[in-house]
Amino acid sequence: MEQLREELELMEQLRDIIESRLKVVLPEDLGTSLMDGVVLCHLANHIRPRSVGSIHVPSPAVPKLSMAKCRRNVENFLDACKKIGVPQDKLCLPHHILEEKGLVKVCVTVQALVDEASSKPPLLV
Repeated sequence: MEQLREELELMEQLRDIIESRLKVVLPEDLGTSLMDGVVLCHLANHIRPRSVGSIHVPSPAVPKLSMAKCRRNVENFLDACKKIGVPQDKLCLPHHILEEKGLVKVCVTVQALVDEASSKPPLLV
């Protein structure tokens, strides 16, 4: 019971971090809204501009991304996290995002990303 409460708190923290930084309102089902990697890539780019070079986004013509494009987005997000300095032990795995199995681990990664970004001055490019 305690673990479930902690997980729910982490999920709310994750939602707050993303919504406040990107100025968006995420759907109720947080896992589904993150599984294509689009929101996470935008978050990484918000924290460190151009850290994710290309993001596959759904369009009105094709509202759902293919699994390959989702995987590419997720991998690009995780690569950006590494470049920004998120420690390896704080990185989630692609399947945690893609299969919505381990959103607590995703939360740890996002929190580490935010912490990392706030602990270093921005790079001048």
